[in-house]
Amino acid sequence: MLDSLAAVEAFHLAFLRAFARSFSPKVYALKGGSNLRFFFGSIRYSEDMDLDVDGPPVFELKDKAQAILESTGLIGALRPLGIEAIRPPDLARAKQTDTVQRFKVHLVTTSGEDLATKVEFSRRGMGAPIAAEAVRAEVLRPYRMAPLIVPHYTAPAAAQQKLGALAGRKRPEARDVFDLYLLSAFVGDTEPTAGLSADTLEQARERIYEIDYDDYRDKVVAFLAPEERLHHDSVEMWDEMRLVVVSLIEGGLRGG
Repeated sequence: MLDSLAAVEAFHLAFLRAFARSFSPKVYALKGGSNLRFFFGSIRYSEDMDLDVDGPPVFELKDKAQAILESTGLIGALRPLGIEAIRPPDLARAKQTDTVQRFKVHLVTTSGEDLATKVEFSRRGMGAPIAAEAVRAEVLRPYRMAPLIVPHYTAPAAAQQKLGALAGRKRPEARDVFDLYLLSAFVGDTEPTAGLSADTLEQARERIYEIDYDDYRDKVVAFLAPEERLHHDSVEMWDEMRLVVVSLIEGGLRGG
């Protein structure tokens, strides 16, 4: 029986596999925390899954994604992992626009847990670079899933997106800092800041200090595997992560 974090991840992976059978890899790309976990070894599980999409009409994506969620194949793949039912969204109420398509889903486990998650597609344009690569074997292995190739944003593109989010959100998120800390090991000195204005970088740097330890504990540590929580659950660890990300930003400002 999977814990709640792993159960949601198993659903995300199974959905991606089914989605890949319906759409060309040229029209979508995985982003956000799922991208970092599936391809860059992040220890943070994602509550939701986000993708960029460009090409298929809104109605086509809506119909095919809903059909996947209602399919016997998807739930058949997940029942051996302890997910008894998938409750798809009510499309009459779900957000389905020219910019965002959102599918809120409830997973019912064999123990009676009701796990909420969502799959969201953004239509604001696809960035670059994107690579089609295999999900890391250590991610798939606990679920006994076959290899899976998914188009996703590379580390420099993911870091640029995270910096833009850190600067632009109404409320800064601790997960953006944590993800940038992880990505710092995968990018060159100027790659994460390329193409971002000095104003954006300065705003991102300032917002890092608006995020306190409690937010980090509730929004990041709570989404780590249990064996990772003790090591990462400290003010000192959070301060070190912030310093690394500030250094990353300041390197870009100097380079610019």
